Amino acid sequence: MEKYQSSISINSLSCAVDTKVILSDINIDLISGQSITITGPNGIGKTLLLRTIIGFNSIFKGNILINKINLSNNPSNRQEQVGYYGHKTSLQNGLSVMEIMEYWKAYYNSNANTADLIEFWELPNKFVENCSEGQRKRISLARLSLMKRNIWLLDEPTTNLDLIGKEKFLELLTSHLETGGISIIATHEPSQFDGNKIINLGRHSGN
Repeated sequence: MEKYQSSISINSLSCAVDTKVILSDINIDLISGQSITITGPNGIGKTLLLRTIIGFNSIFKGNILINKINLSNNPSNRQEQVGYYGHKTSLQNGLSVMEIMEYWKAYYNSNANTADLIEFWELPNKFVENCSEGQRKRISLARLSLMKRNIWLLDEPTTNLDLIGKEKFLELLTSHLETGGISIIATHEPSQFDGNKIINLGRHSGN
């Protein structure tokens, strides 16, 4: 199994919305095989932190280094190297599960076998709009396997996920880390990720 070599460093990061500072003095250093859990009450800024790291929020101070290269001013480059899973499931209706997997496979130029992915996630091959919420979340998580990104930012990946989905996700995450991947997981269920380093954002709030 091929093993990646990656690193991500977040140095003295402060994040704001409009002119209001929400988070301050965030420091994260991870290398291949490591994972960290970001926790804190709803509204504290967990999603904001992930969106800032990947480049969807541009109001911040501090440095973001990926593989020891400072990409603080290059959000498009960060997005090419980081896989993002948002907690809001948004899928295009009118496509079957197989069709959406094939679309993602082509978009990310992946060599993955989409039939194997569908089997792994125990997904029905029907139109996306006819899938349950748990199945739709599993479809979105399957996208991670097609992205070919060594660093994953995961926003509430197990929330509203059915039991099958949780088991499959933890299996996927374990494989990702064992092959040298990195994950930053924002969650209000940190007990599911025993062994991870933990950052409680309540201590970094700008309030």
